[in-house]
Amino acid sequence: MKNIAFLLLLVVAPLLAQDDPFYPFSVSGSYLGISEAKFHSSDVEGQKLRYTQVDGAFTFTYPFNPICGMLFGAAYIGSDVDWKENPDFNETRFNYINFSIGGFTKSFDRWLWTATTGIFIDTEELDLHDYAIYQGVLQGKYELNDWTIINVGFILEVGLNEEKIWPVIGFELFPCEDWRLNLVYPMNLKFEYFIWPKLSVAGSVRIIRNHHRVKDTEPLPKGIFVYQTWGGELDLIYNPFRGFFIKGFAGSTFRGDLKVTDRSYNNAVHYKFDGSFYAGGTVSWNF
Repeated sequence: MKNIAFLLLLVVAPLLAQDDPFYPFSVSGSYLGISEAKFHSSDVEGQKLRYTQVDGAFTFTYPFNPICGMLFGAAYIGSDVDWKENPDFNETRFNYINFSIGGFTKSFDRWLWTATTGIFIDTEELDLHDYAIYQGVLQGKYELNDWTIINVGFILEVGLNEEKIWPVIGFELFPCEDWRLNLVYPMNLKFEYFIWPKLSVAGSVRIIRNHHRVKDTEPLPKGIFVYQTWGGELDLIYNPFRGFFIKGFAGSTFRGDLKVTDRSYNNAVHYKFDGSFYAGGTVSWNF
């Protein structure tokens, strides 16, 4: 899923813990490469689809006081949807730039509330009506005790003739220094074990979703597609110093779906594909 709004929320998460250092700036980048997956829909069976994604983000947290403040973010998300025999569109490269703004408050006892709103702008078609996606996220974190945080909220996405809402629900558990469990759908599903203070391994679930409109000159003019799949992975995470980490990951997706519709988001065709190997990496620096 496009995740700049998620990143804004993760950046301010340490504000709930008084002992953690506060960093106003954050920069990050990541790469995801999914190997060729075979379609198993009857009309395109045996054809192959490859997906890659590169993104980078910058965020700034401005506290008015220890209780509340503002959040600002900018990001780039580029993806390749490479299907050589694609009957609906010839484009393979799709790019969004994102701008987000939000705020946080700790006015309520044991709660950290964050709200963000953002826009994803297609770099090829600067049309804020037909080609942009608008996203809003509201999340509350409740500190149940010293080692448990409850998460509630929702994600709202509007654009490309669709409105969609997801719940944000789950918990974070860190009863000791050696391991932690994050079960917060759909943002952070991970079990992490610390081999050493600066090196950890993790098992994670990755949810992948990409939503775009193609150009008016394509075989399906101004058609809309949604690429979605999910997978399980192993992560190796290195934290040489506070606020900085490098993560490498590898895993396998499960079955996925490339949904293609007309310009009004009607007459959907679903191209189902098998799972395949994927790998990538992430670098993040808070300062």
